[in-house]
Amino acid sequence: MAGSDPYAILGVARDATPDQIKSAYRKLARQYHPDVNPNDPSAEEKFKEVSTAYAVLSDPEKKARYDQYGVTDDQAGPSGNPGDFFGGAGGFGDLFEAFFGGAGAQQSRRAGTIRDGDDIRAEAVVSLREVLDGIEKKVSYRRSVVCDTCGGMGTADRSTPPRCNECNGRGVVTAVKQTFIGSIRTQTACPKCRGEGFTVPNPCGSCQGQGVVPKSEELFVSVPVGVESGQTLRVSGRGSEGIRGGTPGDLYVVLHVADDSRFEREGRNLATQADISFAQAALGDTILIDGLSGQLEINIEPGTQPGDTFRIKGEGLPRLGGGSRGDLFVQLNLVVPKKISDAEAALLREFAELRGETVPKGAGKGGFFEKIFKKR
Repeated sequence: MAGSDPYAILGVARDATPDQIKSAYRKLARQYHPDVNPNDPSAEEKFKEVSTAYAVLSDPEKKARYDQYGVTDDQAGPSGNPGDFFGGAGGFGDLFEAFFGGAGAQQSRRAGTIRDGDDIRAEAVVSLREVLDGIEKKVSYRRSVVCDTCGGMGTADRSTPPRCNECNGRGVVTAVKQTFIGSIRTQTACPKCRGEGFTVPNPCGSCQGQGVVPKSEELFVSVPVGVESGQTLRVSGRGSEGIRGGTPGDLYVVLHVADDSRFEREGRNLATQADISFAQAALGDTILIDGLSGQLEINIEPGTQPGDTFRIKGEGLPRLGGGSRGDLFVQLNLVVPKKISDAEAALLREFAELRGETVPKGAGKGGFFEKIFKKR
């Protein structure tokens, strides 16, 4: 985060309270989480930037150091200027990671017994017709809910878990490593409490001290018209439950639009194909094709050529959330019969003769293929 202002990244004032900082971080982290933006590589970088800013402002020591010097230990090179070590080729953080495997990049977990619930990802499949009309879709998923036995405390007697005496409730421990560039202080998750900040000496038998238990859930979500595969619906507060006063997470439903063998989709427009005979192409006709809302009538003009495409306005899909529909494009395929009768063949030869075309001999008696197979 060299050269970046964590306050500006999170959008908070310098006198913001810890709760305000946390609230801003949660909002941005959910907005830029990679699972919510699977097709946006820039979102992952923004998510990392937001997480790094929160790692600074949520740590009292790092925050005080930044407020006083404008950098923290893991922001500055040996001269105190961000990113200027070895000519700015990656900065101090990259050098540290090369020597120590990235241990310094770990973000300490929130200290204390309060724990926010995790966000949950679920998936739902919708049809093209449901994209056209919108639908209430049932989603099945699993989330963590507060344990009824211990009330979310994780302890057998429902008491508040004691603070970890190894890390004094911070969830991280500090170590100093000596390197050729001097002393480097690192923070890692406390091995005793595994970063929780507290221990549970008398765990609840139902949740084994976790404070939550898994539960299967079903929920109807409103899928708006016009959705595309990969788009995500957020249902606030329906993720895993928080414990000891923690905020519940959110449910993110990733939508997948099922393939329809009749149509190809490109945004709001649809494409399909229809078969016609030579007689229909030459003389013209009226045919029926399948549309999303029902059958549609198409007028075939005389002299229509194979591959000609018709555009039917307003028979595609609507914009996301509603609005005007796109168009349906219909490509015509000329179907040539594989077998014809003698009478039909005679009429076709007569047709060719009337048009002054070469009269086809065909592959009947005395034809090329018959002669070949007759020799066998």
